[in-house]
Amino acid sequence: MAEQLSNVTVVFIIAGSILTFILLFIFAKRQIMRFALRSRRGPHVPIGHGAKKSLKREIHRRIDVIPKIAYEPRMISETDSQYILPPGSHLPPFYCRLKAVDDVKLLEAEITKQDNSLHRHPTENLRAYLLNTLAIPLNGLGQRMVHQYCDLYEHARHDPSEFGDEEYQAYHRLLLKLIDAARMLKSYSNTKSSPNRTPARKNQDKCRQLLEAKLKEKKFVEEENSNISNMVTPNLTDNNETSV
Repeated sequence: MAEQLSNVTVVFIIAGSILTFILLFIFAKRQIMRFALRSRRGPHVPIGHGAKKSLKREIHRRIDVIPKIAYEPRMISETDSQYILPPGSHLPPFYCRLKAVDDVKLLEAEITKQDNSLHRHPTENLRAYLLNTLAIPLNGLGQRMVHQYCDLYEHARHDPSEFGDEEYQAYHRLLLKLIDAARMLKSYSNTKSSPNRTPARKNQDKCRQLLEAKLKEKKFVEEENSNISNMVTPNLTDNNETSV
């Protein structure tokens, strides 16, 4: 009887441990899924379930592009009459900051006007963009100017210290210099693309020179042959006359 009870208790213990393990496994799985869903940026509900693979792939591609969508609006509207003040009145302290942030678009528009491939995405770093695009016209000497301009831009956009009219005037002078450098991009791109065409001209000139040399050599050989033939024919006539 004791052996039967011990066997039953063993079975109960094994069953209880298995049940406990299953419950712990389910609880751990639910916790892992919960943390995974919290950290995931995508939707918590499966999208495109039961659809074609191509459609499902396209849906997920468009959802993945959403975090990359960014837009930089104008801070001061051209039609806004809020900042049109009578003479003698002071502008609000944040006006210079807003104007400095808007003026970057003038430089970007000038660079894109000269070369359509040099477009800056809103998430791209402005300093790296200007150093890469304006490196050729500035000829490596204007990197200090670009750094000064970007420092003033970051001051206007992020720094809580004062950014007044004096700082904005210094910022605007650097902006005009960079715009002048951007206008030279087209001329540098033309000079850069011209060497691709010069080897063809050189090859044509070489071929022409070789042909002219061959023609001159052929003409010289023909003249020598004609001179030799002219010298031989009188001798032949003299010999014929003497033999007669």
